[in-house]
Amino acid sequence: MADNFKIGFLKTLWIIREYLSQVVIGGGWVPLIYYHYLIGDKSLNPLRTLDIDFFVSDNIPLIGSESLDQLLTNAGLKSEFKSLDTPPVVHYEGKIENFDVEIEFLTDQAGSKENKVIEVQKGLHAEALRYISISLENVITVSIDDFVDAEKPQLFHVRVPTPAAFIFHKGLVFKRRNKRNKKAKDLFYIFDVLMNFSNNMNDILNDLGLLRNKYKPWFEKFISNMEMYFANMTSEGIQLVSEQRTINSLPRLTDDQFRAYVYGTFQELISNIKKQCLGKL
Repeated sequence: MADNFKIGFLKTLWIIREYLSQVVIGGGWVPLIYYHYLIGDKSLNPLRTLDIDFFVSDNIPLIGSESLDQLLTNAGLKSEFKSLDTPPVVHYEGKIENFDVEIEFLTDQAGSKENKVIEVQKGLHAEALRYISISLENVITVSIDDFVDAEKPQLFHVRVPTPAAFIFHKGLVFKRRNKRNKKAKDLFYIFDVLMNFSNNMNDILNDLGLLRNKYKPWFEKFISNMEMYFANMTSEGIQLVSEQRTINSLPRLTDDQFRAYVYGTFQELISNIKKQCLGKL
C-alpha cells in the first residue's frame, strides 16, 4: 500500500509538472522526498498520509494553456468545499489512475486575520496560514529519478523546504493544531528527520542559525516550544512522538528505550541550537 501511495503521489506531480517551479511540497511527503531523492536511501519508508500539501504564492502565473485547477479537474479530481467561507477552503479529491489522492493548496497568511482563503489563480483557492512563508522562502530543488510514464523513465524536479526550514516550520505549527493526531505527526516528522539526517546535523544547525537571524521572534517561539514539550522524560512531546511510532522506527528498541531516544534527540537539538545558533551554553 505504501508503494501505491507513492505512485499516486508521483503521478499527481507529473500531472502538474508545468507548475512545479511554482509550488513547494509540504507536509508528510517531504521526509520521503528527502530520504529517497536527497539522501538516496529508498529503503526508508517514513510516516505519511494520503494528503498532499502544496505551498504556493498568492499570485500564480498561468503557464501554458491550462491553470492548475484545470489540470487537476481534467485529470478526474473533484474540487470539494471544506468550509462555508467565501471563497471556501477547497480540496481536490479523487483517483489518479486508481490511486486515491487528496490535495490542498496553502499560502502565507499576511496580517492578523485567521483562516483566510485566497484565490491564487483563476479557480484555485489556497488557505492562508501562519508560518507558510518559512517553507516558501527556504527551499531546495530535488530530482525525482524513478518515475515511469507510459513505460518510459521521466526525470523531473520538485521543490521542498530545506530540512532546517521543515523542522523550524513544524516546530511552530504543531502548537496551533486542534487535533492531537496532527500535533503528534508534526513532532514525529521533526524527530524522524533529525534521526535520519544525523550525519548532516552541522549543516542543519548552520541553516537554523540563518533562519534565526531571518525570523528572530518566531525562532524564539520555536525554541520555547521545544523546551516546553521536551523538558523531561514525562513531557507531552515524548508521548506525542511515541504515539506515531511505526514498525520501522528503531524496531530493536523497547517502548521505554524509544522514549529515551526521543528525549535525547530533542535535548541534543535544543543544546546544539543554543550553542551554535544562539551562542549560549
